Parts: sequence; structure tokens; C-alpha cells
Amino acid sequence: MPLTPTYSWAQDDATATISISLPSSAAASRNTRVECTEAAVKLTCPPYFLQLDLFGDVDDGKSKATIDNRSVEVVVYKKSPGQWPGLKTTLPPDEAKSRRAAAVADKERRDAAALADKREKKRQDDDYVFHKQWDLEKDEKRTIERLAAEHKREAERELYRWADDAEGRAAPEGEEELVTYFDKQLVEGGELEVKDGVVPLPGTYHRKTKRSDIVASALSEAPRRNFDIRAGGGGEGE
Repeated sequence: MPLTPTYSWAQDDATATISISLPSSAAASRNTRVECTEAAVKLTCPPYFLQLDLFGDVDDGKSKATIDNRSVEVVVYKKSPGQWPGLKTTLPPDEAKSRRAAAVADKERRDAAALADKREKKRQDDDYVFHKQWDLEKDEKRTIERLAAEHKREAERELYRWADDAEGRAAPEGEEELVTYFDKQLVEGGELEVKDGVVPLPGTYHRKTKRSDIVASALSEAPRRNFDIRAGGGGEGE
């Protein structure tokens, strides 16, 4: 039969703090586990077990537990600020059990969705690195291609000047803007000249590596929906 540890609690309008007393050897055990849902707090630390159906709903994403060598402290954040008349719910046992089960199912669903998002974000991050390497290679090829085109254009100018001088013709006015194959693929950036001592960033050749989008994405834990390959996502559309 599991043993029920002693506990006390305190509250303010925003939080409730539950302090659970355990023997030193039990609290230090690697088997100590604290679970929190919107409706309940559960502690498992063989041979001790405690399950509390809370009076009100809490934000399990913010809740935290601190384990030391003699106690476990659990802080839960109330969804609706205010004072509770007691720590535990006043619902009948069957209703409390149903509420607890629904909260567990909801937490499992949210945890599964968060894990799927984490895996998709990692895939997108890996995909970003892959396409960014392409950007660097294309930028290098673009630079070489532009230099070659500039040399070719200068050689043509010299040839035209020689022909014009020899035949007494006037040189044609104006030249078309120099546009290379990789210039046409640019999505963002692409400056080549160093200005005020600042070396320009490599150009972007794919929507997945646009700096204006990737900075915001890097600061978020959520994957980029427009590049989500999961069913119902935005897909990989260009």
C-alpha cells in the first residue's frame, strides 16, 4: 500500500504553493516524479504517493516543481486569479475523476503536438542549413560570373573603341544593365560592393533562407507553417 506524505499549502491571487515533506532518502531518489495537469498534481516517490484534485484550473505549462533532499515544492499558476476556499476540489468523486482524466488527455494531446512541432522545427532548421549552403555556393558562382561578364564587357568596349577609331564611327551610347544567370535567381540582398567598411551579407536565393523571415522564426519555438510538410500544413510551395 502506498504511503501518503504530509503536505501544506499557501496561496496568493495568482499561485498556489504545495510543500510536500519526504524522508531524505525518498526525496533524493531518482524515482521521484511530479506531474501537473490543469486539474491535478500528482507525486510519485515509492513508497510514497500523493494525488491532489485542485479546486480550480491551473496553467500546467507554467507550473514548476523543486525537489531537494527533504521536500518537494510545487508552484501552480491559477487560470483565474483569486483566492481558493481550499486546495482540493469540492466536486463529487466521480466528477473529480472525470475532470482529472479529461485534463490528462488534454495534456497528452498538447504534449504530442508540441513534440511534433519540435521535430518539424528541427527538420526545417536542418533544411535551412542545407539551402543556406546552396546560397553561399550560388553567391560565389554569381560573383565569379559577374567578374567574367565584366571582363568580357570591357574587352568588347576596347574592341568597339578600336573599330570606331579605325572606321571613324561614333561609339554607341548607353549599355544594358549587366544581369547574370544567378542575378535572376536572387530573392533578397545581393549587394557586392563593400560600403563604409561593411561587407555585404551573401545574397538569398530561396524563400526558405530570407533573412527577414528566418530571424523571426529563429526566435520562436514553432515551425514555419508555410514550409510545414505535415498533413494539413502549408507544404513546400515555392
